[in-house]
Amino acid sequence: MKKKILIIIIISLLIGYALGNLIPFSGFNFLKIFQKGIEGTAKLEITLLMDNGTPLANIEVDVAERPGTPPSGGISYTDENGIAVFNIKPGQYYIFFNSNSFPENLIIPDPEPIQVQEEIINQYTIQVKAK
Repeated sequence: MKKKILIIIIISLLIGYALGNLIPFSGFNFLKIFQKGIEGTAKLEITLLMDNGTPLANIEVDVAERPGTPPSGGISYTDENGIAVFNIKPGQYYIFFNSNSFPENLIIPDPEPIQVQEEIINQYTIQVKAK
C-alpha cells in the first residue's frame, strides 16, 4: 500500500513538472506552488500621483507576476508622498490595485508591466485620474 502511494506521488510530481516546464505555453508552473512569496533584496518604489501632481497617500499598491491576489511581499501602501516601497526578488511583475479598497472617486489604473533589477532603486510613477 505504501509503495502504491509513493508511486502515485512520484507520478503526480512528474506530470506536474511536465505541465509546468516541458509543455510550452501551458500557463501552469507546478513548482511555483511551493514558492512562498516575492520578498527579496531588489528595491522598488512606486509613486502614485493625481494628474495634477498631488501625491496619493494610504493607497494599497500590489505587485505580482500577474494581476490577481498578490503573494507575500507584494502588498504595500503609499506614504504621505505617494510612495509605496517593496523589497522583492528581481524579475518581471505587474503593478495593479485592489479594486475593493481603491478610492471610489478615482479611476483605477490598468495593470502595468514592470522589470525589477537588482542593485538599483527601481522607480515607477503612475498618474491617477478622478472620475
